Amino acid sequence: MSKYNRTKLLPYGLRFIQGVVRGNTKFEIKGASFGVTQVTDNDVISAGKLPNIVGSIPIVAIDDDSLASQGVLGIELSFTQKSTGINHDVTLWDVQINGQQERDNQEHPIAYTIAQQPETLTLSDPSFEFRLMVYVQVGDTDKVTINVNQDGMESRAEHARDFNRLVSSIAEGYIEVDLKDHNGNQVYDSNHKIVRVKRAVVNTDKSLSILNRAADAKKVGEVLGAIDSQLRALDQLLHTNYATLLDLNDVKNSILANADANKDQDNKIAVLQNRASELEANRQTIHLLGHDWNGLSGHTSDSFNATRQFIVNDVTLTNSNGFANAKATGDAIKQNYQQLSQAIGIIFAWLDNLGNQQIIIDLKNRLSALENSKKENK
Repeated sequence: MSKYNRTKLLPYGLRFIQGVVRGNTKFEIKGASFGVTQVTDNDVISAGKLPNIVGSIPIVAIDDDSLASQGVLGIELSFTQKSTGINHDVTLWDVQINGQQERDNQEHPIAYTIAQQPETLTLSDPSFEFRLMVYVQVGDTDKVTINVNQDGMESRAEHARDFNRLVSSIAEGYIEVDLKDHNGNQVYDSNHKIVRVKRAVVNTDKSLSILNRAADAKKVGEVLGAIDSQLRALDQLLHTNYATLLDLNDVKNSILANADANKDQDNKIAVLQNRASELEANRQTIHLLGHDWNGLSGHTSDSFNATRQFIVNDVTLTNSNGFANAKATGDAIKQNYQQLSQAIGIIFAWLDNLGNQQIIIDLKNRLSALENSKKENK
């Protein structure tokens, strides 16, 4: 695993920083250089720069937050086959940071770092990337700018960050882009910051009528909501009407079932009514049967019928197992009543005749005399 020493200032770097601290200058960090031979601090200090520079690389990122409050700038370099332009395997022993003071047209070495355990770039792995973060003490970070190459390779952390941001943007359906005017120029706000806007990732079809165009989610939701509302209303309507119809059919089927069940009862009731009529008439028509229990019929094939009584009347009033004939009973009662009335009349006539005899008259007179003598004694 590679390891590099802390960054140290070179004479030009110290001069730049002193000017920043005094407040009378600003400078820009422009890029970096690298060497492939092992050197010491004395070798670099005596030369005022790396003595074995073999190539230059751009700055791909800065760390604005970690130590900026302490006046330290983090400068990230990306070493790849593309950024270094190597055509053979190299070992990265030392790195130099270059800067340019304002109103000066020339770059100067301002800081360096030497490897304790260097990193090796090899042609056998073209995709290999080595990232090195170099921290430079500048005093006032507001007066130092860093020239970052926008075409630089992303680090794995940056790639993961950008990838996650892209995934989140796709999930949300929008991605942030720089706002530009009709001439293609970048638009800035009042604080000179880039204005960014959200743009839909997918250009959706809100009319739901364009072939091969993605449907607009909101429009689809509205359509489905309307369909759902209509289906609910239809379901309610069907539930109400169809349930009522089913109820009516159930009632109708129950009536038919009861009618089928009562049909036999009606037949039985009709038979009972006929029996009641026969009982009231004390007559029943029967078919005459022969000794073989077959019906008897005449030469015209008409069956022989007969009438029988349910109740056999005893007109003589002498049959202990027969019912008394109503007319015979009435005649007997009437005859007995007449005989009794005649006997009662004879008794009354005899009693009246008894009252006219002389003995009864004498008894009445004697009783009257006794009553009169009692009155006189009083």
